[in-house]
Amino acid sequence: MMNSFQNWVRPMRWMPWEWCVALLIASAHELRGQTAAGSGAESVGLTEVQRGAALAQQYCSACHLFPEPSLLDKKTWINGALRKMAPYLGVARIRYAGRPDGARLEASHLFPPAPWLTETEWNAIRHYYAQEAPETAHPSPARDPIGMTLPGFSVERLGNVRTPPLTTFVKVDGAKREILLGDAGLGVLSRFGSGGRWLGETPVRGATVGLCLDGGRTFATLIGEVFPSDVPSGKLVVLPDIGSEGAPKEVLTGLQRPTCTVVSDFNGDGRNDFLICSFGNYLGRLSWFEQLPNGQFDEHVLLDTPGALKAEVLDVNGDGSMDFFVLMAQGNEGLFLFTNQGNGDFSVRPLLRFHPAFGSTGFELVDMNGDRFPDVLLTNGDNGEYPSPFKNYHGVRIYLNNGHYQFTEALFYPLNGAFKAVARDFDGDGDVDVAAISFFADYSRPEETGFVYLQQQGAMQFTAQTVAEARLGRWLTMDAGDVDGNGSLDLVLGSFAQGPPGIEIPSALQVAWRTNGVSGLLMRNLVIPSKKP
Repeated sequence: MMNSFQNWVRPMRWMPWEWCVALLIASAHELRGQTAAGSGAESVGLTEVQRGAALAQQYCSACHLFPEPSLLDKKTWINGALRKMAPYLGVARIRYAGRPDGARLEASHLFPPAPWLTETEWNAIRHYYAQEAPETAHPSPARDPIGMTLPGFSVERLGNVRTPPLTTFVKVDGAKREILLGDAGLGVLSRFGSGGRWLGETPVRGATVGLCLDGGRTFATLIGEVFPSDVPSGKLVVLPDIGSEGAPKEVLTGLQRPTCTVVSDFNGDGRNDFLICSFGNYLGRLSWFEQLPNGQFDEHVLLDTPGALKAEVLDVNGDGSMDFFVLMAQGNEGLFLFTNQGNGDFSVRPLLRFHPAFGSTGFELVDMNGDRFPDVLLTNGDNGEYPSPFKNYHGVRIYLNNGHYQFTEALFYPLNGAFKAVARDFDGDGDVDVAAISFFADYSRPEETGFVYLQQQGAMQFTAQTVAEARLGRWLTMDAGDVDGNGSLDLVLGSFAQGPPGIEIPSALQVAWRTNGVSGLLMRNLVIPSKKP
């Protein structure tokens, strides 16, 4: 039997405002029954703040975890978060005219046609957050200083950009000893050799955000609209052979800003299918695409809601059917496990749930403590929806698996704007280290370069280091792999120079990112692993 949350995540037939409002009706009747019409809050002894708190619990908890006032400062609540929330309650209107995705948004009936609360009630909610939120954002927890040198690594620039670098994807191809960089402005995958020399480029005709292999073919996920939009211009394409003059072949089109594609046989028919996270913006979905005998694909929608960010496939229960984990952002944030029931049907349960300002940005499954159970390495640092101070809950997190896929947080490393992390044994000492990047770093602080290397000293204790060269770019993406074949794992960072400000960035630094020709950094690992007897 599916619990109430599982009922929420089954394929939606209602539009979001309808199913959220359905959850509100009973509680709205109860709350309004406490106060006689026109009598005001005083008739039941409620202050304006108390009434706003009750209304906020009622309306804000209908569709996601309740956001406590302490999550944001007063100014950000009033000018940012509540303004973004208003259209979902019908107390503000989205201007469809002039938007490239306006007709699609209007046709979706995403936003209610009339307010679902009175102006007085809405003002009470606003007053509650304005009154209870801190004047200034809470500072990040204290941490040890970040060292400004990184022994064991050399840093090399990757260039050859003909526009300001808009790197959306990097990949280390250890077999070929090459590095691939996808640039949204150029619409190509640039190839670099193990020595960092540019080798050429492959046309993809879009912004690559992922690659996956199937049957000797390379599939590229093209996000379409890089910046927030609901124009369904995303694609999945098959790339031409390296060095050929061929064009990419479209496999799936009309995708809603896809961010991740995974290949697996989900229904056991012997043909590989695709699982695609279409992040979207206001709209989006999580779907698996069944490969039919004729080579065409049939879409099966698992979640008809935005925010699907990344998925990883794993046979969790050992039954031979592929299950998967997916990280969701955009409001109802969390990490969820979809268990394959056979024939392409899935049950789902939440593993980790987060408040709507959490800002999930990525995760990977990795055994952090050597007990042979996959743990979760997760980053949360999205700070680009509206101007906002740094958040004291942004950073790198490790959740340990007790063997039953119940997770407990074992590490929180504060990192403003954390965007991606990878965990590997970089120094060859037998335990797992972490490399992380930030897209919304505090660039006013010299040690916050947008990159940090967390070297494990044992027992989940880490020391933090960075390099001054990391200030040469604004890091959106990263990969790890053995570029030069020496047996050690290198790092490659990709710079996206024109991202949303969100935070204050020194103008001189922004100019440097756009003009210095650095599309990526190769952080070459000089530590040669010792050979085991």
